Amino acid sequence: MSVATSAADATADGHGEVFVGRLRESERLAACAAKVRDGEAWLAVVEGEAGIGKSALARQVAASLEGFTVLWATGDASETDLPGGVIGQLMRRVDRDVVAPFPLLAQESAVGVSPHAIGGQLLLLLGALQESKGPVAVFVDDVHWADPLSLQVLGFVLRRLWADRVLTVLLTRSDAESTALTLDRLVRSLDRAVRVGIGGLDEDDVARMARRLLDVRLAPGLVQRLHGYTKGHPLYLRTVLAEVPVQTLRDEAAQRWPVPRTLRVGVKTLLDHLPPDSVALLEAMAVLDARLPLATVAQVAGLPDPARALKPALGAGLAQWWPTESHSPVAMVHALQRDAVYDAIDPERRRTLHVAAAGVVGTAAAWAHRVAAATSADPGLAAELEQSANAEAVIGRNALAAMRLMWASSLSGDRADRERRLVTACAQSLLTMQPVAAVKLRTQVEDCAPGTLRTCVLGVMDLLDGRFTAAEARLTEAWHEALADPESGWVAVLAGTFLAVITIRHCRGAETVDIAGKTLAIGDLDPATSDFTRAVLATGRMWDQGPRAALLDVAHLPAEAAQAADHQLDTLATRGVMRLFLGRLLAARADLATVAQRDQRGAGSKLSHLSLSLLAILEYLSGDWNASESSTDRALAIAAVQDHVLGDAAAWFAAVCVEAGRGQWDAAQGHVDALSRITEALGSPPAEIVYAALAQAMLAQARADHATMLRALEPLIDRAADSSGERIRLRFKPFWLWQQSLLVEALIGTGQPATAALALDDFRQGYDGTGYMQDVLARLSGQLAEAQGRPRDALAIYAQAVAETPDEGGDTAPLFRAMLEHSYGRLLVATNSGSRREAARWFKSAHDRFGALRAAPYLERCDADLAAIGLTAPAQAPSRVLALTERELSVAYLIAGGRTNQEAAAELYVSQKTVEYHLSNIYAKLGISSRRRLAEALRAQQP
Repeated sequence: MSVATSAADATADGHGEVFVGRLRESERLAACAAKVRDGEAWLAVVEGEAGIGKSALARQVAASLEGFTVLWATGDASETDLPGGVIGQLMRRVDRDVVAPFPLLAQESAVGVSPHAIGGQLLLLLGALQESKGPVAVFVDDVHWADPLSLQVLGFVLRRLWADRVLTVLLTRSDAESTALTLDRLVRSLDRAVRVGIGGLDEDDVARMARRLLDVRLAPGLVQRLHGYTKGHPLYLRTVLAEVPVQTLRDEAAQRWPVPRTLRVGVKTLLDHLPPDSVALLEAMAVLDARLPLATVAQVAGLPDPARALKPALGAGLAQWWPTESHSPVAMVHALQRDAVYDAIDPERRRTLHVAAAGVVGTAAAWAHRVAAATSADPGLAAELEQSANAEAVIGRNALAAMRLMWASSLSGDRADRERRLVTACAQSLLTMQPVAAVKLRTQVEDCAPGTLRTCVLGVMDLLDGRFTAAEARLTEAWHEALADPESGWVAVLAGTFLAVITIRHCRGAETVDIAGKTLAIGDLDPATSDFTRAVLATGRMWDQGPRAALLDVAHLPAEAAQAADHQLDTLATRGVMRLFLGRLLAARADLATVAQRDQRGAGSKLSHLSLSLLAILEYLSGDWNASESSTDRALAIAAVQDHVLGDAAAWFAAVCVEAGRGQWDAAQGHVDALSRITEALGSPPAEIVYAALAQAMLAQARADHATMLRALEPLIDRAADSSGERIRLRFKPFWLWQQSLLVEALIGTGQPATAALALDDFRQGYDGTGYMQDVLARLSGQLAEAQGRPRDALAIYAQAVAETPDEGGDTAPLFRAMLEHSYGRLLVATNSGSRREAARWFKSAHDRFGALRAAPYLERCDADLAAIGLTAPAQAPSRVLALTERELSVAYLIAGGRTNQEAAAELYVSQKTVEYHLSNIYAKLGISSRRRLAEALRAQQP
């Protein structure tokens, strides 16, 4: 029989609960536990408001204490008068035979027994447990409700644990006055004691909890709303996630979420015990829903003495006040409480408050209050809203235009006006490419009277839902009808823009150029939509004539990416893509990185998701594999929450690149399989075919499996292009040079030198001689010469290529440079040309590049070739950088690159606290204490 319960048993009341975050707090408690293992007794007082997660943290820590005997007790408000009640709970966790020698601990009641007597026996018991089982952990939850005797016993014992391996964790509410002084004195009297404050979860942890509870990944914007709504309070957060449906949470049009029933009841009870003036003040705060001067709130509430009304509201924990700031601002504590108060206001009072609020807030906020004050149809207000929405649409603020049009629709008295405004609102929402609200209104749109705009909107909805045939039919119909009607110019713009997207997906480049060109000629486009249409035109040209020709369509952009305006980000992303396809890595990176950075700041490129995926691919080619993993992680996270699947394939392909290169076979194969499923589900559109085939070919290349490479590329090959069957043509323009290089390598590797020679000729004709592909062309030319029995020619090709020093930080792909050097070394050995030292030189150079990338399969093959000539790569001391986790590396490279903690957090879609935590770990692992030293450590790992 065990002497005490296990950690799992001791925390059974927390079974199945979801626990996220608390990294810093857990580390502090874990550090205390580590010191306890080393022979020191430690006390940790964990403080936080009710429901903030103190108990969950303690249970999580207790469950992680391997080798500890865990004793657990919980204070109860109904048992504060039971002497020794908490000590009795602790003893129930211990085997009776072990407690038996200590009668004061074994008895049911401790009435009349002195604290030090009980404490003395408890010390003896703890000593016995340590001797037989090792360190002990004592947890007391809700210690503010512990009986006085138990508190005295614990205080005595803690002061006497001089050389014991005992960890004591006391959990208390931060507002508990009953034990605050006692605990404060206890902590100050001990040398080994810490206070651990528990606040709200950060955004990163809110996202994790939502993912765990709902089994879905929420969009970053929704996570921000949840965090702001609950202030990261775990109890409130769990309540919202449990009681509010996921679809309701995702509704972008919803200004508020339904208040959970349990919270409504609690807040109603608080309001019932407050003075009328305090309730009126809180009602005004709830209606205003902003941090505003107390005088302004009082004006809306109609209160002559707001200070007197504020005090009870503060005491109830519903309001917060900043008295040291000018204007003395006030606000409600939690958005959840705000909504509960708002829901309790009767309709007439609510209308009166909204009318008053409209007179004290800014113009934009006044619209919402005017709409909220309307209790029936209001054609005049609806017309004002429509006029305002049209003005916003002209300058590209489509989401705002959509919201105001929806309000106008709801206030319209005439059916025709209501339907026109509804469908127009959907159209504006669809232009944002994040059309959650619009797609949910499909049924209402279908119920509207037939018309060109209705047909167009339903066509766009079909497109975003992946129903491409239906989408093209509807958009084509709307396109032609709108072109024939001079009054429907903007509808033609909407239909033409999205029809061009469909033609691109079906590899109809010339048709795309025609449609997009006519759409631009119509005019009547806001700057951002015009730029998107121009980007679509350029992409169509690329599909039809290749990326070099398409660059002319984005020639209006400034040469420096940083000088591009925010409304030019779609064409800037497109230019970056074209440069990437041409192998111009430096220029491409400048464009794509600028788009990613602006998107982080809220600029809102419609192509931000796709450009981030392509940035990850570019970083892979540039040898920045850790940065590539970070960009891929963010791209996949965004892809998982999109309302459509356009552009997702690029993110999956980006993931395969580094995984295959590092020999992470299972992960890479998983992403390859996912790409295949996506491609099949979408009817095998060209873009997805390219990414799926390239992903499989890259995986096969890493395995040096040329037969599988060739099979993987089969969907890209047009067998009918040459009746002789000798020349193999590729069907699609994106990544054409990359496709062609893999094709040549596969043909050489499968013993087809004649066909490979024709394919290599095509490669040379389509390549302008710039960028990282110089190394790829040299390697393939040398390998073909070897396959054709011309080793001397191959040696000359390799020698000339490796003699050219790669540009420092320029258009060089380290992996492909290393593959070139490796091929040269192998041929030197095979032909006995030059000295053994010369071959070893190129093997070592390749080995160093492969090693810096951690390209395991390539490194293994290089090691094998070195071993074959009786050499081994010089042993290198393992770098501490390799001990960093993937996320730590992501933070490290950004910080070393000059970002601030806040900037790094924004770029990684995490909280600043998370960056600080990781940076602390990075410094500890690397043994450094400055950003300069961090940059030096990372530079030492660069290929």
